[in-house]
Amino acid sequence: MKRITTLLTAIICTASLFAQTSKLPVIKEITSISNENTGRTVSIVNIPVDNVNHYWLDAGNMGIGDKVVQVEVEHIYRLYIPLGDNVTDALKTMEGLKSLYKEPKGTMREIQGSFKPFLPGEGLETVQVYRHQPLLTNQLQFVIERDGYDRVAYLDKSDFNSLFSGLKFHGKLYPNEM
Repeated sequence: MKRITTLLTAIICTASLFAQTSKLPVIKEITSISNENTGRTVSIVNIPVDNVNHYWLDAGNMGIGDKVVQVEVEHIYRLYIPLGDNVTDALKTMEGLKSLYKEPKGTMREIQGSFKPFLPGEGLETVQVYRHQPLLTNQLQFVIERDGYDRVAYLDKSDFNSLFSGLKFHGKLYPNEM
């Protein structure tokens, strides 16, 4: 009898764990670019909350150091830039960032971003975005100052254009999200 009671308790506990509603949001990856040489991944994701879409640019992991020398220390914290609640708003925000690639070297613009572990959070903070051009590459440099250090992530123009094209294609595939 004791064995049957223990078995039934274990089955009920297991079933009740799976029957709970999840509070974790679903992450829908729209488009993603991975660089195997550097191990960096950037993407555009949709994280719907209460049936409202929220599009984010995942600029990837941020190194720690200064604006010249960066050391990748953890891959938990990621920089998320809010793009908007529909594809049209996301494309407009991406156009604004794309215009920085045409500005003179060193041009800076401040935007809002979320530098949180795993998923973007409620509190947005100021992110400085610079046009950066080392040697022959054209990049955006995302900088957050924390505890006397700069946390920096880079986004190459070619990767940005691929993400932008992927977002446009997503809008054509799912016109109801425009």
